[in-house]
Amino acid sequence: MAEHAPGTIAPASFADVCVGFPVEGMFTYSVPEGTAVRVFSRVKVDFRGRTVTAFVLAVHGNTPAGFEVKEIRSVIDESPIFDERLLDCARYVAENYFSSLGEALATALPSGERPSKRYRHPFGDSASRSIVLTGEQQAVYDAIVASFDAGSPFHLLHGITGSGKTEVYMEIARRFMSAGTSVIYLVPEISLSSQIFERLHDVFGDELIVYHSRLTAQQRLHNWMRFYSGDAKIAVGTRSAVFLQCPRLGVLIIDEEHDGSYKEHSTPRYNARRIALYRCRKEGALLLMGSATPSVESLYAAERGLMKLHALKGRYGKAVLPEIEIVRLSSARPEAVLSTALKLHTKRAIDGGLQAIYLLNRRGFAPFVVCGECSAVLECPQCSISLNFHSDGNMLCHYCGYQRRLPEACPACGAERLEKVGSGTQRVEEIIANTFHGSRIFRLDQDSSRKKDAIFELIEKMRAGEIDILLGTQMVAKGFDFHNVAVVGVVLADIGLNFPDFRASERVFSLLLQVAGRGGRGDVPGRVIIQTFNEDHYVFAFLKNHDYYGFYRHELSVRRALGYPPFSRITRLLARGPDEDAVTLAMARVAEVLRAELKGVENVVVLGPAKAPLARIGGNHRHHVIIKARDIGSIRPALHRAGAERLGRGVYLEIDVDPFDML
Repeated sequence: MAEHAPGTIAPASFADVCVGFPVEGMFTYSVPEGTAVRVFSRVKVDFRGRTVTAFVLAVHGNTPAGFEVKEIRSVIDESPIFDERLLDCARYVAENYFSSLGEALATALPSGERPSKRYRHPFGDSASRSIVLTGEQQAVYDAIVASFDAGSPFHLLHGITGSGKTEVYMEIARRFMSAGTSVIYLVPEISLSSQIFERLHDVFGDELIVYHSRLTAQQRLHNWMRFYSGDAKIAVGTRSAVFLQCPRLGVLIIDEEHDGSYKEHSTPRYNARRIALYRCRKEGALLLMGSATPSVESLYAAERGLMKLHALKGRYGKAVLPEIEIVRLSSARPEAVLSTALKLHTKRAIDGGLQAIYLLNRRGFAPFVVCGECSAVLECPQCSISLNFHSDGNMLCHYCGYQRRLPEACPACGAERLEKVGSGTQRVEEIIANTFHGSRIFRLDQDSSRKKDAIFELIEKMRAGEIDILLGTQMVAKGFDFHNVAVVGVVLADIGLNFPDFRASERVFSLLLQVAGRGGRGDVPGRVIIQTFNEDHYVFAFLKNHDYYGFYRHELSVRRALGYPPFSRITRLLARGPDEDAVTLAMARVAEVLRAELKGVENVVVLGPAKAPLARIGGNHRHHVIIKARDIGSIRPALHRAGAERLGRGVYLEIDVDPFDML
């Protein structure tokens, strides 16, 4: 096929395109007479009776044989909006996350058809602030630059909360921008991108763009084209910003690299960290990942020499780490949700003109059973994962399918004080308001953060002292830098801790250490009250001492014994559909195919099939199979074979490589 160079006008009559649907291969359309179609641009075509966006990958003059060729309906882009680098990245995504090339391109590219400049931020238009690094920050900066210049592209920065990681990121960005290259700065949450945007804009001004799903499609296209052309040199955004194109990528920064938000939950189910690794390797760019609580996988990779590890051990300025107090709750009743210690310290803070942050971990809704006497949690004997309580009275493991009846007494101590935990959190906000009469409470969650300028309003009110208690979900644990917070309270730490997921302990430890770090950032000493039913859990022993490395080594020993990442990679296959019998049969068939295909393959374990922890969502029943493998490549043919199975009417199969949560 005689392809033409990217960006050239087609003198030929045909274009090969792919579409954002789960179909393999390219499709040939004719180019309307007098119309210019460019390679790596988008067009509108008729595909199976629908007008859809298609991505032009080649233009040529070879007349197709054997079928009638449809004509391109319209041209969206007059010039290319991507190039071979993005096409290569999309092929990597499609191969590794089991999607079509068109689905990968549709995920990577903005959907807007006409750029819009109608995006306003509440800041000025020029950069003004300089960056001054501390001695420790300067040493880390120098080490990263020297190591990169010596040929080491991958770096992990472990900096305790409040140590000034952002200043290091900004100085690294400035260096690469001054060398004529571009910078992508990833953050896990849209709310966090708003905070970081403010700080970056003070330094980089109009060379900065923002890129996330809260923008309109037209605004995203406008910012994509500014970055693609080199008009903007630095972009801050959430996981999809990992695909942004520029003349030459210099550095890709991933802040809070441990966060699960970097994992996409719809096809293709990519992880932005792995895409970043791939891009930086291919494009010769620096990858700098940072966190106060690096993921177990990332730190293990650094210890094995796969990336360079750097540390910031001191807090910025004169701030000290807050004291952490673990408080045992005596009851699961909603009215007992605030301990005496938390109420006392909060009242003292408010009376003294200081502020408090309360974390309400609303992701915890899978009921588990805890002993009110000895605090033991009922676990699966085969998986070391908490059993979930179901309304039929059964306790079920959602990994391997093990089940047992709810016992009358605790298996550990014999007490008849088994309590079901995981509900009643909806009343917490009301309880806080009734406890602290007249206090000014600001609620930050997914709903409130969607309101226009809600994050900017929160930041301004917290800094002005117009909020007494900031109550929120995980968003309050990330990135906020308020210097008047004296108390941090975790309403109930156990909920997320007992998720049926091997990462449950890591996720909770990271979340709690991160939210603890919101306290004591200024001249006021901070105090953290963490409420739990089980103060003897090993997570709290490490947390009390801010001992991340102690937790990491403990977690690593558990993962090694059970064959979980980083000692294997996990793939989850989930079947869903409205007919439970059909889903059950389909998942049994998938498991049968997998076991047959993987027979004799070393270091592979197939678990299940079993009901998913959330066994029914939106009217769809859900069953899954989990595979542990040392190498995804060794099981990829089996996954393709399972994915090709006919599963019955109304049953859909998801293949998720490296899932972050198993619900």
